[in-house]
Amino acid sequence: MAIKNWFGLDNSAKLYPFITTKDTQNLFRYTVELADDIIPDKMQQAINLTLERFPSFAVRLRRGVFWYYLEHNDKTLILRPESDIIMEQITPHNADGYCFRAMYYKKRLSFEFFHVLCDGSGALQFIKSTLYNYLKILGLDVEDEGKVITNDTPFDPLEVEDSFATNYKPTKLKDIDISGMTGSKSRAFTVPGEQFDHLGKGAITADLNVKELLAYCKSKGCTVTHLLGGLFMYSIYMTKGKKVENPYDLSLFVPMNIRKLYSSKTLRNFTLFSRVKASIKEDNITLDDFIKIIQDYIEHCYDKEYLDVNINTAMMGEKFWLVRIMPLFIKHLIFASSNVKTIKKPTKTATFSNVGVVDLPKSFEPYVKKITFMLHACPSVPISFTAITTYDTLTLAFVRLIKDTDIEEYFIKYLAALGFNITVSSNYWEVDNAL
Repeated sequence: MAIKNWFGLDNSAKLYPFITTKDTQNLFRYTVELADDIIPDKMQQAINLTLERFPSFAVRLRRGVFWYYLEHNDKTLILRPESDIIMEQITPHNADGYCFRAMYYKKRLSFEFFHVLCDGSGALQFIKSTLYNYLKILGLDVEDEGKVITNDTPFDPLEVEDSFATNYKPTKLKDIDISGMTGSKSRAFTVPGEQFDHLGKGAITADLNVKELLAYCKSKGCTVTHLLGGLFMYSIYMTKGKKVENPYDLSLFVPMNIRKLYSSKTLRNFTLFSRVKASIKEDNITLDDFIKIIQDYIEHCYDKEYLDVNINTAMMGEKFWLVRIMPLFIKHLIFASSNVKTIKKPTKTATFSNVGVVDLPKSFEPYVKKITFMLHACPSVPISFTAITTYDTLTLAFVRLIKDTDIEEYFIKYLAALGFNITVSSNYWEVDNAL
């Protein structure tokens, strides 16, 4: 499968190379737990085969005169043993020139993606195809069931479109909302705590039965996303926010997959973000208050008119004639200055993303146990929280740069106190790197 040798970044991806620093790169990670140990040479074959079908993944990031762009990469993406460092920065030298990496450890297959390539939805399609190819190579009885892009699926050019550009409508300057998107009008509460001196990150995951949680959410009149997001904010408030003076607003960054609303088939980035804000200066704020705040914000942000404004606002930057003709090195100077301001004035407290249910074929069930999703953390936003459901298992994941685990412990103990049976695991980074 081939497309032209190079193509421009989508609107969302254009930003990521500029805000990458030695401490910060917008990465996310999927880990698939299989029933049996991975056979490396067979998995390597599967990855090679999948890359033939996904041309927008078989690329390297290049510098142009005005913008970065993606160019076809014909190197082999080597499947490597898993590192103990979660989401280490991806460079041209440690990922065979690709914008993502593939790793394995016993039964675990992990992919780490630089957001410049795609968002979580696009990445999942690539992973599902890789799993399908791997299980087929092993001679196992699996079918795509219309849920997997296989090498026999005809290539659709819409898979590589920039859906931001497709859905952009020319807008007057007075109708865009730059400060609303960037959060520049207010300063967000920063989670305090001593941070690791090393490159790695602490990670804690928790598994529970999604049907039991759905039943509880129904009794509360909310969704799983509302409950988890609300409890995450409440946990930050109870463990950190009550201990400081002048805490500012607690601001939760919530990615929203908007493909269904715009009938998009793209495998690249097509995600907008909701900034859920809550004042943590009130002594009597409750979990139910936080759940209601999450519910109201998300319902508002999924309004089509609101999303149209945000798409138009996002596109205005690249459409503006002065930005278009500005050389790349000038853009870097401007973004470097902007990064310094962001560090001095954080605009978000933490990130929360619920991927939802992974639509895997039923025939995969004997071979695929669960999938875990993780988001990066950085010095100014030192904790992220994610959720993903595989069959009947809901997997929660906390990734952090701070050494203490107060937030995660409060969150998990709260769910356990409600009667949920929870299985917890950790990479114990805070223990292994205590000295």
